[in-house]
Amino acid sequence: MTELNHALFLRLAAEVQGFCRDLHDEAVEAVCIPAQVPSADLREAFRSELLSNRKLDAGNAGPGNIGADWAKFGQPIWPDLELAYPGTKGKADWNARLTWLNDARNGIAHNDPVKIAAAHAIHPLTLNTFKVMRGRFSKFAVALERTTSAYLSRATGIAPW
Repeated sequence: MTELNHALFLRLAAEVQGFCRDLHDEAVEAVCIPAQVPSADLREAFRSELLSNRKLDAGNAGPGNIGADWAKFGQPIWPDLELAYPGTKGKADWNARLTWLNDARNGIAHNDPVKIAAAHAIHPLTLNTFKVMRGRFSKFAVALERTTSAYLSRATGIAPW
């Protein structure tokens, strides 16, 4: 049962990272359209710059990597999320859970019993914890998408999607 639970957390970490990377891709495409940047060459240069050294391509979907990638749009994503979703279930909660999930993922993926035990001490690596975390990250995904969409709408004057 332990191995199955560990597999669930690996998959959850992959899903969170994949979602963040896909949303970032969508945001890049939303600002690299002819209505925003008429020149095809300039659009390609802009797209290339927004994707260059993207943290989500090489690292986990931790708070720092997400923040760095969204900063390329000029969006301070964590302060924006805190403004849009204030309170204990906002930025601080998501940051702590992202950090925990990636610590758990790294411990499991690299078969590091010390890291696994440390993650387990914070939140047990059980099916119940997985279900709670999946729910929290589903809410995070909605908040990230809405906050990104609102920012890009304000920044460009065009709804991105």
